[in-house]
Amino acid sequence: MKWEVPAQARQENFRCHLRWSNPTTLLIGWVDTISIREIRKRNAIEASSSNLPGYVVNTVSTFQTSFYICGLAPLAANQLVVLGYRKERSANYKALRPVLCVIEYKKNTYEEVCQDILPVRGFEEYTVNDYSLSSIIEENRYFIIAPKDIVVASLIETDDRVEWLIKHNKFEEAMEISTHGGSLPLLSVARLYINHLLTLKKYEDAAKLCLRVLGNNKALWQEEVFKFVKCQQLRCVSAYLPTSEDCKLDPQVYEMVLYEFLLLDVNGLLNLIKEWPPKLYNGLAVINAIEDKFREQNANELLEALALLYSYQGNYESAMLMYLKLQNKVVFELIRRFELYDVISQLIIPLIQIDREGAFKILLDKSKIKPDVVVHQLEQNQEYLYWYLDGLEKTESHGAFHEKLVGLYAKYDRSKLLPFLRHPLSNYTIQEALAICKSKGFHPEMVYLLGRMGNDVEALNIIIHSIKDIEMAIELCKERNDDDLWNKLIDESSNQGEMVTKVLDGIVDYVNPELVVSKIKLGQNIPNLQQSLTKMLWHYKLKKDFMDLAHEIQLTDYFDTHVVTLQKRGRNVSDDQVCASCSCTLIVSDSTPTNGLTIFNCGHIYHETCLTDSRCGVLGCYSRKLLDANL
Repeated sequence: MKWEVPAQARQENFRCHLRWSNPTTLLIGWVDTISIREIRKRNAIEASSSNLPGYVVNTVSTFQTSFYICGLAPLAANQLVVLGYRKERSANYKALRPVLCVIEYKKNTYEEVCQDILPVRGFEEYTVNDYSLSSIIEENRYFIIAPKDIVVASLIETDDRVEWLIKHNKFEEAMEISTHGGSLPLLSVARLYINHLLTLKKYEDAAKLCLRVLGNNKALWQEEVFKFVKCQQLRCVSAYLPTSEDCKLDPQVYEMVLYEFLLLDVNGLLNLIKEWPPKLYNGLAVINAIEDKFREQNANELLEALALLYSYQGNYESAMLMYLKLQNKVVFELIRRFELYDVISQLIIPLIQIDREGAFKILLDKSKIKPDVVVHQLEQNQEYLYWYLDGLEKTESHGAFHEKLVGLYAKYDRSKLLPFLRHPLSNYTIQEALAICKSKGFHPEMVYLLGRMGNDVEALNIIIHSIKDIEMAIELCKERNDDDLWNKLIDESSNQGEMVTKVLDGIVDYVNPELVVSKIKLGQNIPNLQQSLTKMLWHYKLKKDFMDLAHEIQLTDYFDTHVVTLQKRGRNVSDDQVCASCSCTLIVSDSTPTNGLTIFNCGHIYHETCLTDSRCGVLGCYSRKLLDANL
């Protein structure tokens, strides 16, 4: 077994200490190194070689200590008790007191659990080989043997161990041990640990520990929370405070937390108000605190917090006002859910400024808010009034506001004006509408309104001189079909060659073309006159051909109808007339049913049963046409 040679010591000057931890584990301490070796039997494969012994030694852990080893003994799993001779010297180069350590070994390293300096007489004169360590494992007793003293060491009691761990700030271990007994309960250790963490300013860790150990103990929670008040760290513990019915703290506790957030973290305040059930605290007290500490730089967060708090209190009107200040669309949901329609009559414009579409969904519901109220409020903003009345008109025509709509359409959306003027349900004063259109120079609308007033001449003048649309002028004349209006159009157009051509194209079937042609001056230049005249002549020719064809068809239909009438009219058959075939009487006087009769144009009559051909069978009679049947 190889052993590392120490740099400043000779191995032969140190005793090697061997101790069995169990039947297969050997503890070795030599100079300043400890090695734990495990002895096991070789497996079948390893034992197949006859040259190898039946057992093998494996190294579990080997590590170097900070002192020379005077003895060692097992304690618990992975733990050793080691008697050490310190390498350091005193100021006068004398030996120091020996130490008794409990160490926990790992893979090639160790961690010191605890260490005690031993009160041994004459220690200054002793060397490493003057000390030894013996033990009675079953009794957990360890004997430190020196030339003049024997010191007995034993495991400390639970309370002593817990106190030692607390003294050395090993609170987690102290809490673990206190769960297994002792006079110091777990909660007491935990509360000391909380104090320690607060002293170290580890506020988040302290808050988590509260959640871990305080459970549903309301009294303890309230005591520990006040420790966070002193250091202004209620924000750290807020996420861990109990909020259920099983453990609900006094309202003042939650209010203190909210107040600290109000002063130091407004976003955190808003989040807590959203998360915490409102019954945990006095909402009015929090509202008053926010209003008292309101800061413009945090206005949005504080206004939203106030809106939520007012909603929790059932004061939906105040909540709505907060959302209005925030320009938050939640206000519309609030209005609908709690039917705040009576409240919004003075807030219509602010609502539209937040969201026009959302506002008009409410405002256009006449069952919720009367149009008169909305219109009165919107008089101060004509564009909003236009949007509202236009939307109202789409849902249901409301004649009381049509006068306003004429002016609003003229100002904001001319494309809707003329269709509105033409609508049969539109209710407006024509003169006022005409005045508006004149002021705006809306000529097509003026033409329509003048036409409704019967002033077609002025309408025609506007079309010709302002709109300059000869086709529109022709359509107006066709619509009115007034000779004076046609004459006015012809007179106005006679001096303009291009207009003459268009008039010639448009007057067909309405005015005698001679009236137009007669107005043409000798030598006047008229573009495309030949094409217009040719087109007009072709039109009249087609019209004449059509009328001739119609007349011919009418005559044919007349004669065909006359023939059918003659063929279908009744014929008189007397009692003495006989069948041209069988010479029997055609009509009998008794009730015996008779067969049908067939009459030819020649006058011969047959029983249907006697007729063998579609021709008359009398010699010398060439009639081939039947007059009647089934008489």
